[in-house]
Amino acid sequence: MKQEFMLEALRLSREAAQNGEVPVGAVVTIGDKIIGRGRNTREKDKNALCHAEIQAIDQACKRLGGWRLWECDIYVTLEPCPMCAGAIINARFGNVYFGAYDTKNGACGSVTNLFTKNFSYTPSFQGGIMQEECSLVLKEFFESLRKRKETKNTSLKETANMEKIASFTVDHTKLLRGMYISRIDGDVVTYDIRTRKPNVEEVMENGAIHTLEHLFATFVRNSKFKDNIIYFGPMGCRTGFYFLTTGMTHGEALALTQDALGFIESFEGDVPGVSAVECGNYRDHDLEGAKKEAAAQKEILKNWTTADMIY
Repeated sequence: MKQEFMLEALRLSREAAQNGEVPVGAVVTIGDKIIGRGRNTREKDKNALCHAEIQAIDQACKRLGGWRLWECDIYVTLEPCPMCAGAIINARFGNVYFGAYDTKNGACGSVTNLFTKNFSYTPSFQGGIMQEECSLVLKEFFESLRKRKETKNTSLKETANMEKIASFTVDHTKLLRGMYISRIDGDVVTYDIRTRKPNVEEVMENGAIHTLEHLFATFVRNSKFKDNIIYFGPMGCRTGFYFLTTGMTHGEALALTQDALGFIESFEGDVPGVSAVECGNYRDHDLEGAKKEAAAQKEILKNWTTADMIY
């Protein structure tokens, strides 16, 4: 038994830990040479067979060109499980050296001992080699794993206890097409320009949304209220737009919206801001779709009043 080989297995186990795997490393030796290395990669490879011992044995067999490893020894940082102990027996290893004992799955003395069963061949074995060092790597890994889980659970609890934002308190099953006052934050008013009945009607197409956004924003930012415009953009649910203003009455915002929709409905020519330099997705535009959306929403708002703007 040579300690340097167990040190190499330990190095491999630390590599496994760094990759989020249970830290187990193994090496296969013949004489003074390492001919196979392996570390646990079950999570990465999504494969129950990817234990350190199996990988090291596979490398050694390929290196030697045969499955009988009777001149070889194997060093592993954790007591082999039944699968790996079986592979060790079948490979005809001369000696098995392992570090930490595995009281839950160990098949070399802890839970059972396959190496003392009446098989046609069994290797010599010795456990507890550099046991403290091997056990420490495992202990640190599982402590770190528990802390990450605790942090995740804490974050989930904090999220569950977060106060709902205002828009989530609106009953979307009762919303109809129109224009509504979504919220007021000091001098800033957020309007909900709702173009679809949520969860009932088909949502808007992305190209039409995109073009309508370009044209609406261009129109209002060139109007006499250009200094009162904060933002105009689509909702993630694709059932409407948010329009943010400051220093305007609700009536002025409604009238400006109606004018912007009329502008889009009758627009001809090149849509402003549609180039690779000016737009993050300039290929995804649909002028005809935007004009249809604008015409439909303009009709909805034709007789709309500020009294209708309350949810």
